[in-house]
Amino acid sequence: MASLTKYVSNDRPEFAVYIEDDDTVCYAYLWEEKKIVGDIWLYNSAPTPSEPEWHQKENILFLNPVEFVNENLEPFNAWSPVEVTWDFGEETVANIFLSERLIAKLTVGSRPGWSSLVTKDGPLALKL
Repeated sequence: MASLTKYVSNDRPEFAVYIEDDDTVCYAYLWEEKKIVGDIWLYNSAPTPSEPEWHQKENILFLNPVEFVNENLEPFNAWSPVEVTWDFGEETVANIFLSERLIAKLTVGSRPGWSSLVTKDGPLALKL
C-alpha cells in the first residue's frame, strides 16, 4: 500500500521531510516552504534490478540497481521507528533514522542526499 509521511521541524516549521513509498520505490524529500530542495532514494519496494533504469525517463521514480545497493530495507509502515532530526547550523540538515540508526541525510540543495544503505555514490544517493 502506497504511503506518504510528513516530518515537520518544530523549530523551523517551513522545513519538512516527506517520505514516499509508491509500492515500487521509496524516496525522501526535503521541503522548504512549498518547494522540494533535496531528495534521496531510501529503498526499493520492488525487486532490485540488475541494470539501472535512469536512462528510461518513463520509469521515474527510479529503482536503485544492485550495483549501488548495500542494504535494502523492508518497506516502512505505520509502526516503523522512523525519526527525523534537524540541525540548523551553517546549513540546514535533516537526518533520517530508522531504529536509532542514521540511514540518510539531506541538506538544502542535496540532489541526491547521502545514504548509509549504498555501496558507492550514484545518481540516486551518495555514500554516507
